[in-house]
Amino acid sequence: MKALINGKIVYKDRISEGTVLINGERIEAAGEVSIPENCEIIDAEGLFIGPGLIDEHVHGYHQYGEGYDIIDNTRAVADAHLKHGVTAITPSPSYSLRMERYLSIIEQCNNAIAEGHNSIVGIHLEGPYINYRLGAGRKYAWKYSDEIFERLFEAGQGHVMHCTYAPEMDYAEKVEDIICKHGVVMDIGHTAADPDSIYRSARKGLKIVTHLFDATGNYKGIHAFDMTADPQDGVSYVVLGIPGLYYEIISDVRGVHVTSPSQRLALKCAGEDHIILVSDCTYHKRADLNPEDYPENDLRSSKDINVGKEGRLFGSRLTVADCAANFMKATGADIRVAFKCASTNSAAALGLDDERGSIEPGKRADIVMVDEGFHVRRVFFEGRELPEVRTSVFA
Repeated sequence: MKALINGKIVYKDRISEGTVLINGERIEAAGEVSIPENCEIIDAEGLFIGPGLIDEHVHGYHQYGEGYDIIDNTRAVADAHLKHGVTAITPSPSYSLRMERYLSIIEQCNNAIAEGHNSIVGIHLEGPYINYRLGAGRKYAWKYSDEIFERLFEAGQGHVMHCTYAPEMDYAEKVEDIICKHGVVMDIGHTAADPDSIYRSARKGLKIVTHLFDATGNYKGIHAFDMTADPQDGVSYVVLGIPGLYYEIISDVRGVHVTSPSQRLALKCAGEDHIILVSDCTYHKRADLNPEDYPENDLRSSKDINVGKEGRLFGSRLTVADCAANFMKATGADIRVAFKCASTNSAAALGLDDERGSIEPGKRADIVMVDEGFHVRRVFFEGRELPEVRTSVFA
């Protein structure tokens, strides 16, 4: 038995001083509790004690001079993010991959889940059927077929948790039917869908909006501004008007993926129970630049995003903890709200909340200790403290 003392416990609805008891891999009790005899005492030294973080959208890892891609080593990506407090992760094979690489990532995830004792809990299919105008380019597009799409779910052996698609595509209703058939959470993203297509998706069971305000467009295209000089009916604005959805946000220091006003708007519209912070972290050799080689006003000088030599955005170098720290600064959210957006809400959206996402008796003892700036200081996974913890190099 372990007792975490002298910490501020972050619950879903409050923060209060107390003790967390860990019995094996589970939380035994939290709050004002009696500490059993012969219990190992761990002094939290005033840090905030919250649930392990969840990253439901990640392609790689790129910090501390290390770079891993889920294509080559999915387990290394997960293990690196674990050191930053991400105790549950759903790796995301991308729409731009060829079939063999897509299936390789799925197989790696299956193997990791079978082995256990690691943070991979499922798979997120980002595509392959998205709107390529909001993606990498048509040369990567997969020709749609029910057989090929079914093959991805069969390969996943029941481990596919959520799937991103674009609801405006002419085959989208077939995609929706297959997602629903397999009981997988439905996401939309990389889309410029019209409102009617989005509403149809919502009726079918849409649950998550993939990285809100990023790679989402307007079905009117360049004419969206013509009448009112405002891009009304853009995807991000339409989905924020649909109650009950969850909205992913990538929060980098400069607000390149999502600006601070847009983050504040999302939090205001969706509420603290429906924002999900994701890293969308990548490792891309074409974006393996040294930010210090570029002037401050150049996007390539940003340390927490991946930008190619030509200035093209390739995702981020973030972790969910980094996103939480940035989100707090951008929106004024406090530690409690940040933990909800970095853990609790994703657990609820993916149906993991019986085991994860909050400090409660009976749940997994996956615990993160952070300071007031949401810098990770200590990590417990399956009840055991990690020997190495990493705090953002951008702090």
